[in-house]
Amino acid sequence: MEYLLLIVPVILIGILVYRTIQFKPKEKQTIQTTWNIDKKKAYQGLSKLIQYPTVSYENKDLMDEHAFESLRNHLLESYPNIVKHSTYSLHKKGMLFHLTGTDDHDPIVLMSHYDVVPAQEGWKDNPFSGKITNTHIYGRGALDTKSSLNAIMQSVEYLLENGHVFKRDLYLAFGGDEETYGDSQIEIVNYLKEQNIKPFFVLDEGGAIVSNIFPGVQQKTAVIGIAEKGFLNIRLSAKSKGGHASTPPKITPIYSLSKAVTRLNNHPAFKLKLTTPVKALFDKIAPYSKSRVIRFLFANLWLFLPLVKWIAKRSGGEFLSLFKTTQAFTMSKGSQAINVIPDVASIDINYRLISGETSNDIVKRIKEIVRDPDILVEIMDVSEASTVSKLDERYALVENAILSTWKDVIAAPYLMIATSDSRRYHVISEHVYKFSPMDVSTKDLEKIHGFDEDITKENVIQGITFYLNLLSKI
Repeated sequence: MEYLLLIVPVILIGILVYRTIQFKPKEKQTIQTTWNIDKKKAYQGLSKLIQYPTVSYENKDLMDEHAFESLRNHLLESYPNIVKHSTYSLHKKGMLFHLTGTDDHDPIVLMSHYDVVPAQEGWKDNPFSGKITNTHIYGRGALDTKSSLNAIMQSVEYLLENGHVFKRDLYLAFGGDEETYGDSQIEIVNYLKEQNIKPFFVLDEGGAIVSNIFPGVQQKTAVIGIAEKGFLNIRLSAKSKGGHASTPPKITPIYSLSKAVTRLNNHPAFKLKLTTPVKALFDKIAPYSKSRVIRFLFANLWLFLPLVKWIAKRSGGEFLSLFKTTQAFTMSKGSQAINVIPDVASIDINYRLISGETSNDIVKRIKEIVRDPDILVEIMDVSEASTVSKLDERYALVENAILSTWKDVIAAPYLMIATSDSRRYHVISEHVYKFSPMDVSTKDLEKIHGFDEDITKENVIQGITFYLNLLSKI
């Protein structure tokens, strides 16, 4: 019996060590390809797109509809081969080009959006100048996502110009209201449904090539979204008779909401879970870590997952958000005067839902935690978590195009924390991928929706190269 007690831990240690030794990167040999891209045309193409102030606002009265129409007309005038070989249709603000292939295969959908968020005061230069410097193209939308739109149009035009024949039908779907969660892409998806079209794969913005994504991994990583968290905007409201602040009741709407917020904030309502896309990320990238401890932990997640979750709780931020539905208290409203008790007060909460949890689950949980029948729980906006796209030969096409474009890069699937228009396409395809073809730093990412957005000239050319590498193999 004593020997048995000794043998069991020895066997366990042996299994753990063996699994760690076998936890190695699966190297993929690819050859970088080059194309004779007209760089000046590429830079000017993006610069021109930036010069159209296609700013999306929740308040439609602020919209410059002329700018949107002018950009659409510019695309129709500037890419004669695409126009010649395609059928074009407009779906609200959504542009759709349909190029017919030679074979009866499921088509490919390439996506982007041409609307942008407002540019705040404080930019060093005109945010819609499209200024071309020695190293960058400057302006709102340079990264998000007029660069992708430019790369798609430039690459398809290039291939048509050089006599390339597409075997599969190709749809170019560009939304004009992505930044305000508009329904242009819903209209396009409904159109494709009516045509009984099930895309071979869909590719939209999402991940990019980033650094320092995982402890001990020194190489840059191209993260490809295979799923998106959902979002749910909730408003908690409480009412009263109002009145003057000089004679306040003991319980006011703000007091009731404060109790509710405290309960929600302190309650362990959302447990950490290892979902399919997050496990796929760890399985792919952890073997590249130079840290033996990290490789040991992630090679044996079946045993050490509780410890990894504990590390996530301690780390917080994006690492924690990969594991759980998150809750953020973002807006509040009460009285219009400091000496008046509000007759209605409200708190707005933003939830980001992981796979397997629905908005109904969250609302039910909120009500159970708040435990106050006088507080109204109202759904303001909702988009459920997407399904998880398959990691098969179609995903491999995107991965190979990345590895053929950038040297010494790891390609890995991941869970998108933010949302994109491509979430609409999961209902018609099991192969929806989210990757923006650009190599970005932390400072670059801060410029998205921030100040002085710009993109390197190298990224402009590499973006076009990526789509050429992808489309030429299909």
